[in-house]
This record gives sequence, C-alpha cells and structure tokens, in this order.
Amino acid sequence: MRDDPALVIHDLAAELGRAADLLLGEKHGISFARYRVLRGLRRGGATTQHALAESLGIGDASISRVLPALVDRGWCLVEDDPSHGRRRRVRLTPNGADLERVCATALAEAFYGATSDAGIDADQLLAAAEALTARLRSATGSAADR
Repeated sequence: MRDDPALVIHDLAAELGRAADLLLGEKHGISFARYRVLRGLRRGGATTQHALAESLGIGDASISRVLPALVDRGWCLVEDDPSHGRRRRVRLTPNGADLERVCATALAEAFYGATSDAGIDADQLLAAAEALTARLRSATGSAADR
C-alpha cells in the first residue's frame, strides 16, 4: 500500500493542470483557469458570479479577477441582475462557447494520448476517478458541480 495516496492523486491533478495550462496557452491563448470558467458557464448556463464561483470551488474574489479578461475578449458577458441590485449575472457568448468546445476537444485528445502513451486505459481511469469523487462528495457534503 502506498504511504499517501492523497498526495499521489494531488500530484497527478497538479500535473494535469500544468499540462492543460501549457496546451491551452500555446494553442488557444487562454489559461486553464479561464477555460474552467467558460466550461462552468457552458455546463450551467447563465448564472450569478457567486454561484459560478461556488460551482467551480473557488472564491468570489477569484472569479471577479478572471471575468474581466473573458469579457474583454468577448467570451462572456457580465450584467447587473435586474432582480437584485448587488448581484451580477454571467453568461457565455457564442464566441466563448465556440472556444470552450475547441479547448475541450484539445484537452480530451491530449489526455487520451498521454494515457495511451503511459499504457493506461483512460476510460477505466476516468470511471474510477468519477466513482471516488462521487463517494468523497457524498461523505463530505461538498458541491456536486465542482
């Protein structure tokens, strides 16, 4: 048995994040953190900044720092919520949705290529990761959409 499986998984997640950041930066001019916001908007649709931050497992301040660049590039829109003076709604633009799809495809292709090169069955790895994630979320009561 390994001494600290949590560290092994954390190291894998960190390396996946670094690799995704490099790939997306070089090919599409977007960071992995910004891609995650686009992905969250595509999956969840228009939402408030706070709900988006919660669904991504990041703080409100972090989402507030990321959004201006996404708006400047025309990938999303941030608008005041007419039903609540302090709330801001965020939605994906068609250009943002297109970029998210292209990036998702690039990341999936790179992941499947890397797992194949390592002699790992990607689908089995993903199924095991999803099952463990679901189990941990149910045990800790953490957000299901992270």
